[in-house]
Amino acid sequence: MRGFPPIQIILLCLMFVVLAVPLSQLTGTVNVAKAKEATAVKGVEEKGVKALVRVRYAHKPVKLSVKIGEKEQIAGIEDTPLEWRSSLPSPHDGVDVFVQATWPEGTPDTALTLEVEPDGLASRSETRWSSGGSMDEVITFIWK
Repeated sequence: MRGFPPIQIILLCLMFVVLAVPLSQLTGTVNVAKAKEATAVKGVEEKGVKALVRVRYAHKPVKLSVKIGEKEQIAGIEDTPLEWRSSLPSPHDGVDVFVQATWPEGTPDTALTLEVEPDGLASRSETRWSSGGSMDEVITFIWK
């Protein structure tokens, strides 16, 4: 026995309407709360993000300087690893860290590792090798 085709067509159209309403709500409108949240996140990026910065080295340098932007972060030497909290300017655009180090005479080429861990983002680490007992490097960290 077969059903009545006009009733089957009406039921099929009714099912499409029932599915179309939630689908149009999900894809058709912009949530105002999300727009406000995006504006707030943009404001945080402009001000900067707090980050944990670490410096590790194989041989203790005589002189060490670490700058993020124009701000001197560390100008002296303590025990390894050196660790401090700092503010990074907009990590999504990239952060340049200027590292200058000098080792005592007779020190072989040695490694210095810089690790930056912004709040809410993945940690990034870069290792550079000295040459001739000194180092003057610009290390760029980028988060996507």
